[in-house]
Amino acid sequence: MEILTTAEQEERIAALEKRVRDMEALVRGLTSELLDLKTVAMAMSRQDKERSRQDLKKATVVQDTLSPEPADAPESPAAPASSEEKIVIRPRGAAKPAEPAVPDEPAMVRIMQSDGTMKLEPRRGNRKMI
Repeated sequence: MEILTTAEQEERIAALEKRVRDMEALVRGLTSELLDLKTVAMAMSRQDKERSRQDLKKATVVQDTLSPEPADAPESPAAPASSEEKIVIRPRGAAKPAEPAVPDEPAMVRIMQSDGTMKLEPRRGNRKMI
């Protein structure tokens, strides 16, 4: 059984081969873009780790003395003497008084209704769906 090729079939094959070559070029471009994105993400992760290590090293050291025990409390031999010093390490940001958290008003978003219309409703639940 012989397969006879006509000019029309050869043109179709040539057109399909051209489309495949174009798609291969697009895939190579996207692959290189993803690799670039990966290197940028890894560099940012590395910088974040270094920054967190530096923050831990910059913690301030504050020396406090122990508060004297009340006079009516009996001293036990295991209790430290009141003249000893205690070292307390506090991060720099801890010196500021904490502001009470004010709950934000829920964001209004368009949510599709069962009849296919869009209606503004407050967003509930986890904001990061994925």
